[in-house]
Amino acid sequence: MRADFDLVSGILSTKIMPDVIDYARKRSYLVEDLYKERANKTELLGNFLRRYPLVVWLASHGFEDAVIGPEEGQTIADLANTVWFNGKIVVINACLTGRKLAPAMVESGAKAVFAFVDLLTLRVDANTYEPLPGFKECLTKPKVLYDGVKAKDAYDATIAEYNKWIDFWDKEDPTTADVLRADRDAFMMFGTGESKIALSTYVFMGMTDIFILAFIVLYGILQSVRAIMPLLRRG
Repeated sequence: MRADFDLVSGILSTKIMPDVIDYARKRSYLVEDLYKERANKTELLGNFLRRYPLVVWLASHGFEDAVIGPEEGQTIADLANTVWFNGKIVVINACLTGRKLAPAMVESGAKAVFAFVDLLTLRVDANTYEPLPGFKECLTKPKVLYDGVKAKDAYDATIAEYNKWIDFWDKEDPTTADVLRADRDAFMMFGTGESKIALSTYVFMGMTDIFILAFIVLYGILQSVRAIMPLLRRG
């Protein structure tokens, strides 16, 4: 889910999250992209009822107990709907959500949740608003989940990515390195580190979609034939 209602959420949704979407699609995962006004609870629940997402990404502003969207003053996820994330792996790119929301999701049955327990800070180019090197790479690193790695390994890979870019910026600009260092220290994983995407489950869900679509098409054909048959008999 990509909320986009101000400069910061716009950077997250348009400069960072597309990298995750492309990565998943290139690995043949079906991605439901809830963007801007579609980043709301109604669309989220509808998506969960239509299919069973294995990984859910939430990108926006956050509080200790909520992710904001689609507009300021509204919430996409909060303590009232944590049960919706039962059985899923969740990645939250939003400030503070690791303090209350992420643990509550795990208590409600989420397999694993990645979130920040403190402020999440970005540094961007003043003219283009493109994230400085390292920020996008770190925030999107949990995408390795789509390669079938365990949650704990995705977490370790993300910390390693932070460390790589901290070393880079320590030489180029220590202030930027300190920002990345604070983001790294705030990034936490909750839940079961052994959790991972079950390919067999994903394939089964994909085949289920195909069977449902085939049934709808065949049912439509059958109804058309039934409507035409009386006309043929008269002829």
